[in-house]
Amino acid sequence: MSKIYAVWGGNNSGKTTFAVNLACALSNRDVLVGLISSNLTYGELQTFFGQSVSPEKGLFAALSEDNPNIGEKFTEYGESKNLFFLSIPTHYSGILCDTVTLSSVERMMVAAALVFDVLLVDGAAELNNPVSDVGLWLADTIFTLHKPSIAAQMWHKGVSDFARELHIEEKQTHILLAPEGEFDDKTYRSITELPFAYELPAIKRAGELENAGTPLAFFQDRSCRRYNKVLEQIASGIHEGEQP
Repeated sequence: MSKIYAVWGGNNSGKTTFAVNLACALSNRDVLVGLISSNLTYGELQTFFGQSVSPEKGLFAALSEDNPNIGEKFTEYGESKNLFFLSIPTHYSGILCDTVTLSSVERMMVAAALVFDVLLVDGAAELNNPVSDVGLWLADTIFTLHKPSIAAQMWHKGVSDFARELHIEEKQTHILLAPEGEFDDKTYRSITELPFAYELPAIKRAGELENAGTPLAFFQDRSCRRYNKVLEQIASGIHEGEQP
């Protein structure tokens, strides 16, 4: 079983939703999962999980300390003994994001990879985010989310040179999110010429459920079941050591 997986995509591509629910699917397989957010200004993972991150825990504490017990800086998800997440504190003050360096992120992720069976990094659309950039570089596989739109096509074109220079093109597994009629997916396929390994349905209630701290993995209407079926396929491939 590979260790580090990154989730990437443009803004509003559904990458954080995917990362959170893939982490839930893996934790249900008795796999110890660590999920790291690359958001340096807003602790969004605690919104998805309906929990808070205390000041003594969280991303900045993990980055600032050469701590042999790096797992202590992660917050345990209350609904699963196998899932822990690392996000900035809920009550964040200061401009600590300016102190984050590539070397500190690499040290933290390498240490975390020794603690967890699977380490997931929820990447950022921007290319100047040190947590996201290191996660992409260290990842065994990168799940790149696409929600068809002109903005998504422009993002993909804009990061292509970056992907080539960082030698991560071959590590990407592209995933298509249903466009909900906003943009024709056939047109998007034609424009990007990408091979999509998986397709995810759109979840109309995703925002409502996430604001309530309810991962889609635990909500069983028809669209969530379809979404979770794809997640289970991906989680099976990770658990069985097969590259998606």
